Order: sequence, then C-alpha cells, then structure tokens
Amino acid sequence: MTTQCAIVVGAGVVGLSTAIKLLEAGYKVDIVARDLPGDPLSIEYTSPWAGAHHVSVATGADMRLHEFDARTFKVMSELIEQDPHVPLYFATQREYREEPEPTGEDAALSQLSLMSRYHPNFRWLDPSELPEGTVCGATFTCILIHTPGYLAYLLDRVKSLGGRVHRCGALTSLSDAFEVDPSLANANVLLNCTGLGARRLVPDLKVFPTRGQLVIVNAPKGQLVSGVAPEQTRGGLLRKTQPRLTTPDTPPRDPRPRADMSRRIKERCLDLEPELLPPNKRGGTIDDLEVVQEAVGLRPTREGGIRIEADIIDNGRGDKIPLVHNYGHGGYGFQSSWATAEAAADLVKTVLARGLTSSGTVRTARL
Repeated sequence: MTTQCAIVVGAGVVGLSTAIKLLEAGYKVDIVARDLPGDPLSIEYTSPWAGAHHVSVATGADMRLHEFDARTFKVMSELIEQDPHVPLYFATQREYREEPEPTGEDAALSQLSLMSRYHPNFRWLDPSELPEGTVCGATFTCILIHTPGYLAYLLDRVKSLGGRVHRCGALTSLSDAFEVDPSLANANVLLNCTGLGARRLVPDLKVFPTRGQLVIVNAPKGQLVSGVAPEQTRGGLLRKTQPRLTTPDTPPRDPRPRADMSRRIKERCLDLEPELLPPNKRGGTIDDLEVVQEAVGLRPTREGGIRIEADIIDNGRGDKIPLVHNYGHGGYGFQSSWATAEAAADLVKTVLARGLTSSGTVRTARL
C-alpha cells in the first residue's frame, strides 16, 4: 500500500506536535513554515513567547478543553519519565483567587476542581496560607516548559521520524504550500496549523491576537521564571509567577514591552514570591531582581475556541484534497498540544478513509 503524504503548514508547538502524531501513525510528513525553532525571536512567531507551564484554564463551560489539557498533561508526564532530555519539569504550583470558588452543582466544574482530577499532589490551601487580598487557592504539581528548548526538541523528533521541513516565505494562501517544493504537489492531505495566520489564510475572522508581555528573571536555583500579562483577563486570576493584568490601551501587535506593565508584573510576582530575589538581596525591591529579558508575544486566540475541523482545498493542479484545521489555541497551545494533535491525526485518518463526496465536500466535518 502506498504511503499517504501529509503537509503540515506551521511549525509552532501545535504544528510540530501534529506532525509527530502523523509520522507515528505512518504518514509521510512535510512541514512548510516561515518561522522555525531557533530563529531570531519575532512577535509573529507565537510559540517561543509562552511562559510556559501546564496549568489549565478550562472550566465546566468547556469540557472539551479540559479533556485536551488532561490528556496533554498525561503525555508530557510520560515524556518526563521516559526521556531525560525533554525540557519539561515537574514543579510545585500555587494558585490564588481573589473571588471564592463556586458552590453547589458548579463546584466540581470550577477551574481548580477540574485540575484536581489529574494534577498530582493537589491540595486546597488553608486560609492561613493565603496572601492578603485572596480568598482561596490550591497547591499541586504542574509541568514547567522551557519553550525554546522544547520546540527544538519537537523539531528534532520530527526529523528523527523521517519528517521533512521546508522553509517558505509568507504564504498568500494555504494552497501556496503545494508550490514550496515540487515533491509536495501530490500530497493527500494538508493540515492548517498556522495559528494567527489562519485569520488571513483561511480566512477566519474569529481569530485575533491577544498580546502577552513577559518578564524573565534569574530565579534563585538557576530556573527561569516568567510573569505574563495578556490583554484579556479572566476573573481576577492570580498565579504565583504569572499574574494576569490588563493593557487596554496597547496596540495588539506592538512588539515593545511597556515599562509600566513590566513594573506591575515584577511587583505582583515579588509580592507573591519574595524568594525570586537573589539570596543576598532578600527583603529588597523589584530593582534587585535579575532581569534576563522583557518581551512581548501574541497569542492566536479564537472566538469559539480551538478549531479541529475538516474542509477541502485545491492543490493548485485542479484537484481537491482534504484540508484539516488545527488552530485557535489562544494562550493554551502547549498545554493542549498533544491532545489536539492526536485529534487532528484521527480526523486525517477518517477523511482519507471516507474521501470526498461527488460534490467535492468532505464526508465528515469536525471533531
């Protein structure tokens, strides 16, 4: 039987993870991307700017996201246990809330309650453990992700499995991917993992950028700890090292860190974690933090959440082939990446097995 060929457009965490799942399923895979791990940082390449750690934002209002996050946590945990070279690390996390947790029927479907189902060592905090101004919280084991190293790890894994990578310029349409290399013209399926690019390339006007500002500091044990401040805040969420603050007057694509935002990030983080200061400067101020970098990235947010759906595309030779979308992950691309990659790979298998109808539409639409 002839091996079926897939093109993955995009080489962020979602595109790379999707390519790996397709390769493991036996497909021949080519990645087409403008930006690749290891490139000079650009505000248009989302994945290197993530904080990042695996802490779900899912509530009962989006159980699909909860399932994606829980599955990805399991896969990442297995990687930590099986591969000493993967740049993922177990760590203790504390979450604080300025508002009380839901009660009654909604209590089991709150963000923290859902996380308690799969995060190891989960424990609700005693009131005596809460900082001033917070009313509840929890501690548990999370997964820290060294994003540049993890992206490089994924790219190496793609290549080790036989995947090929093609650098391209900015695409004007998804169909341009077939022209990047002559060998791509006969692909059986194309996967759209373009993140923010989906707004222009699909086009999908439900996709929009969420600006996130980071302050990276040298933590006492040589760890990198980041504070992130996306423009859209949700319900007074406080995290030990990742407070969410609003920046309503900042243009969404402005790549320049705002001094006032950096100050607020550092103040909030230091207030919650005084041990971010070097041991010889404990009791000091934010001026004593050892700042490595201040930066801004864009999250590919989408109204309606992640889109994993089948469509069709013209391959530039007059033939229609399946197109599978996997984009719209917003600020949770890393923590949902493996599960959405598996879902996209499953959808590829389904559409290639069922094929197109006589009218050129895909027999199955979404997952």
